[in-house]
Amino acid sequence: NALDDRLKGIRMQYLPSIIWRKGDKDRAATMIQAIEKMLKRRRIMRSLEKFVGGRLYEGDLRMLQRTI
Repeated sequence: NALDDRLKGIRMQYLPSIIWRKGDKDRAATMIQAIEKMLKRRRIMRSLEKFVGGRLYEGDLRMLQRTI
């Protein structure tokens, strides 16, 4: 999230005040998109495994609704 905050221009006290070049911002945006894509795929696969395997959702319906 610190990378996303830095990309959006949010200044945090714990981050060093480095001037980011356009290439740095583009690289950070690409990394964030790749991570979000990977997490989305993981959520979908976990949901499908539960659905196909016949396991109960144990009250985790938010994850099911989020992936559908």
